[in-house]
Amino acid sequence: MKKRQLGKTNIEISEVGLGTWQLSGDVWGKKTEAEYIQAIEAAIDADINYLDTALDYGNGYCEQVIGKALQGNSSVVISSKIPPQCDDWSPKPQSKIQDYFSSDWIVKCCDTTLKNLRRECIDILFLHTWNLAWGHCTEWYEAMLKLKELGKIRAIGISVGDRRAGEANSHIEAGRIDVVQVVYNILEQEPEYTLFPMAQKHQVGIIARCPFSSGALVSGWTHSQKFPQGDWRGLWTPDDWVARQVEMVDLIKPIVKDINLSMSEIGLKYILNNQTVTSVIPGSSSTEHIRRNASVARLPNLSEDILHKLQQLWLDGKIQGTYNGGA
Repeated sequence: MKKRQLGKTNIEISEVGLGTWQLSGDVWGKKTEAEYIQAIEAAIDADINYLDTALDYGNGYCEQVIGKALQGNSSVVISSKIPPQCDDWSPKPQSKIQDYFSSDWIVKCCDTTLKNLRRECIDILFLHTWNLAWGHCTEWYEAMLKLKELGKIRAIGISVGDRRAGEANSHIEAGRIDVVQVVYNILEQEPEYTLFPMAQKHQVGIIARCPFSSGALVSGWTHSQKFPQGDWRGLWTPDDWVARQVEMVDLIKPIVKDINLSMSEIGLKYILNNQTVTSVIPGSSSTEHIRRNASVARLPNLSEDILHKLQQLWLDGKIQGTYNGGA
């Protein structure tokens, strides 16, 4: 597995990581703890050295499973995310940052995550949502910087909201963050224009989440798609969410039909073609899917012609990013 350096830090992570929301035991359906641990072990066996999680995933359960699976294995890089204190994932322009990420809340969540993960240091700590209106705020940064100075975290990050890729750019420019996590995939190409140039200029790492647009790009959905009971995709999404994604994926298929790659491989190769991306984190609790995703690094790159055609679809407004369960 190829590794890429995370911005200006000395952290190197596999270009394909593992997103662990699907190991939360709640909104993706439930499996046994043993199955979740097998998924983590499959990732490590496939030379994935980067796991992304969050305190909110299963209310700490996912972090606890990772801590149990790794048993203090410090060679695996872990990022986690602090949830908003008020449990509002889509802050409005007038929302006060103190209601979401007070200094005390940041410290408390960091300590809880360290306990869950059975670690003395978190490699990367993100705030799990953001607001463009907080561009002038620095108290959150001072709290994170203190955690860094105490050796509790190595890198500071912000996870920006769905379809809001550039909302933390002011803090990138001010040199306050080491890494941004963002939705980036074939359907959601906006970060190439609103985030990546700024990240590249200031050597900030990029973690690309939702590479398959919550499954739409790879799962063969139809207009009558049904999801398992409790699956967030059947609970939180607009009525036309599935239909819109199916229609957009149908525009992509003719462009890639002659490529000897699966849709998941095409989706990952599109993302990794952009050297601004440090790592892409497809989420899965399936050992088979995890191994297959990890193997994409050995596959040939997409041709410039294919890349251009996929990008032109977005530029023409025929495909676009959609809700992916985030802020």
